[in-house]
Amino acid sequence: MSAPGRVVVRLASPALFVGASADGTGADTDVVTDDHGLPYLPRHRLAARLRAGARRALAVSPGLEDAVGEVFGRERSHGRDRMLRLGHAVAGDAVRTAVARALAGRSESARAVLRRAVTDAHTVLETGIEVGPHGAAEPGRLRTHRVLLPGLVLTSELTWAREPGPDHWRLLARACLATTGIGLKGTRGRGRVDVRLAGDPDEDPDALTLRLAAPPVREPR
Repeated sequence: MSAPGRVVVRLASPALFVGASADGTGADTDVVTDDHGLPYLPRHRLAARLRAGARRALAVSPGLEDAVGEVFGRERSHGRDRMLRLGHAVAGDAVRTAVARALAGRSESARAVLRRAVTDAHTVLETGIEVGPHGAAEPGRLRTHRVLLPGLVLTSELTWAREPGPDHWRLLARACLATTGIGLKGTRGRGRVDVRLAGDPDEDPDALTLRLAAPPVREPR
């Protein structure tokens, strides 16, 4: 078994990855996209959710507390003290290559239309009443949100600043399993995700992640 080199994020429900899209979609709440119009999950947001998942996992594995600081760094830290290095979670190579080829050589106006079509293919526009600070609807405050469609699969490349040990892999695998929501309004059924580690293409990410998350085998006395 080769060491996992990727974190795979599968959207199980519509999600709000709020940010700036390539050309702007006219929504009050836009979705973050790359220069080709493809939605992605910024690495700092993924790292923050995984760190929160790791903290939750400590409830059943308190012995891994030191590993949290080693893998993810100090709280709110983005410095060199963390071992784990994540890339942006992006669409697959085949999708990104196809979109890049479709955009190549076209005029900027044609590229803008195609980028918008790419974004529209992965999102839907929803309309709702703005909710105030106390949870009540604000009269006359109609808002639109650009929402990612479920089924989208994003992949983040992972590397390590130094060689990880079994505890580091165990913590990361448990952090993935404990990360079940990403994006805004998760308490309203939004942003449910499955996060797994992936290695060889022919290896099941679910089985790989569960195997790495398993407690260490105790030697018989």
